Amino acid sequence: MNFKGKVDNYFHVSERGSSISTELIGGATTFATMAYILIYMTSSMGVIPGLNQTGVLLCTALITALAILSVGFYANLPICLAPVLVIPNLVANMVNSGDATYAICFGLVFLSGIAFVLISLFNLRDMFARSLPKNLKFGLGAAVGVLIVRIGLGQSGLVNGNCIGFGDFSQKSTVLGLIGLVIALVLTYVTFKGKDGKMYKIQGSLLISIILTTIIGLFMGVVSFPKNIFTHAAFSSIGDTAFKLDILGALKLKYLPFVLMLLINDFFGTTGSGLALAGKANLLDKDGNFPQFGKLFVVDSTFTVIGSLFGLTTISTFAESAAGIGSGSRTGLSNVSTAFFFLLCMFIAPLFLMIPGAATGAALIIVGLSMLETLANVDFTPEEFVPVGAMMMVTAFMFDYVGGIVIGMFIYVLIQILKAIFHKDATQIPSVPVWILTALMALYFVF
Repeated sequence: MNFKGKVDNYFHVSERGSSISTELIGGATTFATMAYILIYMTSSMGVIPGLNQTGVLLCTALITALAILSVGFYANLPICLAPVLVIPNLVANMVNSGDATYAICFGLVFLSGIAFVLISLFNLRDMFARSLPKNLKFGLGAAVGVLIVRIGLGQSGLVNGNCIGFGDFSQKSTVLGLIGLVIALVLTYVTFKGKDGKMYKIQGSLLISIILTTIIGLFMGVVSFPKNIFTHAAFSSIGDTAFKLDILGALKLKYLPFVLMLLINDFFGTTGSGLALAGKANLLDKDGNFPQFGKLFVVDSTFTVIGSLFGLTTISTFAESAAGIGSGSRTGLSNVSTAFFFLLCMFIAPLFLMIPGAATGAALIIVGLSMLETLANVDFTPEEFVPVGAMMMVTAFMFDYVGGIVIGMFIYVLIQILKAIFHKDATQIPSVPVWILTALMALYFVF
């Protein structure tokens, strides 16, 4: 068996209806939509006095790449991991307000990561994931799709910051966002007839649209080509950021709420995004369960611990993985491609960071809309759909898909109790794991 055959066999590429080229293109597409995490982490953590921003960028790229590779090889999933978006700002606020030192904050992340590992090894996370109602599992894809569309609209500038009106079309960046969306729509949905008479779609349409929009942005003056494409003082900067955590300082009772917040956020974040992305990639079984969830949880928790050593906040499933899945990724081979670009970015970061939000935002809008297709598997019977509908509405209007899952679960339990009472059917009463899961979810609004 040649090398190509071995790769195909290891990742089950053909078995899942994909091809090596599709996987590699899908991985590059995912990277293009995730690359902003490098800017986000650097800018969010950069407000901490004395912190080496180049070190933050390089550590983010390195650990994200290693986490993505681990998911690809260990779990064979086209799902990527990266630092959770909301946590860097919380850490920066804690440090600047004097509530905790930089070292203590990452000691707290380390402790939460250890807790993740223990929970994952005992399969508790997988058990709770299976306790989610089947309809909610299938509906999660649509809820995350709504979230991704909203992110894309904001990145492209097509709506204002509060998503309550159109963006400012007198700005070139907003016009570029519209151009990018048109290009993405055309490339994604146009088909052509091959010599065999069959209709085909353009492979790598989203990646092509991102590249074309970036090039157009250069001519419009929205995008600037960097003066130097190589990262300055790369490796020495890592030492200024990594291994600064204070675990003993984090072992104080007053920090317990923060640790619980990290646990809850990552638990439900990975559960929600993982199920949604698996649904998009057709990796759920007939009951809406995700057989490989356990492996994803193990990698997720392990790299939260590793990331804390390098000054990174909680590592979790990244919804932008849907971009690669939307391009056809079905296996962990696509993660190899994504990780390659993150590692490459360590050396030529300025070149990748020039990609504008108008380009990635347009791609995310297309991806988000395509995830609404998962509603085809949802039961629209009123009492079954109401929890799903509530979950989608909370996600859309409160910009909080984790909160949406929690609200959807509360409504599901309430409906089941009412059905048990009025139908006099004790079998409708939720199981013990569902009650425990619901109680844990309530903590999300406490912390």
